[in-house]
Amino acid sequence: MQHLDSFSSTCLTLTDDGSLVPVDELEGLYLYWCSGTGETPVGTPALLESLAGLGAEPVQQDGVDYVEGLVLTGDVVADFILEHDFVGAWGVPTRWDVDALPAIATAS
Repeated sequence: MQHLDSFSSTCLTLTDDGSLVPVDELEGLYLYWCSGTGETPVGTPALLESLAGLGAEPVQQDGVDYVEGLVLTGDVVADFILEHDFVGAWGVPTRWDVDALPAIATAS
């Protein structure tokens, strides 16, 4: 599934610092990316398997499913946050935070 490689290179950065991304946030971003590119999304197991092949492994902490070893990055991430009244790990962005989102999302 070549489009998973494109999604990964556009929206994710692999890390070895123990970074965690909640699976529900990853799924939401992936579906958003697919809607913007016209790709047909695969199921969550196939997405997680693809990421595991890159070195990002599913883990569970305190009953929450995460993927360890990646961070969400890029312009699509900033657009996703701004367009979806996102209240994820970063909380609700204030106007000050919103201005910085493109720089934060592309910092890695």
